[in-house]
Amino acid sequence: MQNNVRANIELGAQIAIAIAVLVVSGVLVKRQFFPRQLSPANVPRISAGERLELSDVDWKQNKRSLVFFLNKDCHYCTSSAPFYRQLTEEAARRSVKSLAVLPNSIEDAKAYIHSIDLPIDDVRTGPLSSYKIPGTPTVLFVNSRGTVERAWFGDASGKEKQIREEFLALVEKPLSTDSPQ
Repeated sequence: MQNNVRANIELGAQIAIAIAVLVVSGVLVKRQFFPRQLSPANVPRISAGERLELSDVDWKQNKRSLVFFLNKDCHYCTSSAPFYRQLTEEAARRSVKSLAVLPNSIEDAKAYIHSIDLPIDDVRTGPLSSYKIPGTPTVLFVNSRGTVERAWFGDASGKEKQIREEFLALVEKPLSTDSPQ
């Protein structure tokens, strides 16, 4: 009788351990393959028509800029880097400046930009929330008044053609049509 009770207790314990392992494994797999949405509803998000306040950036001199908000620890930033490289090269051919803002130290930010081979004109650091950036990657097209004309949020995978077409349409607009502040 004692052996049956002991065997039942051991069996119950093994089942409980197996269930716990499955639950923990499921949570880890879910977090890895299905990360939470980048932009919860309560996080402020910059949008077209708003002014981007980046200290010491002369928007008039830049005329038009692509501003990349990245993070060295962001998987989507790294996986989108080949497309961002093409976009910045196209931007440079069309006299559009490119800037990157990262929440990391300036040394880490520059090292990351170099590691993904992104041809950026200027690298800045600062807390992304102060620019109303809900997550990385985020790319903004900014006119000569510092006003955001278009914002692209999240992983660029699968959206490259749309982003490129929208970017080219913005670049083709005459400079005089930049929105007033």
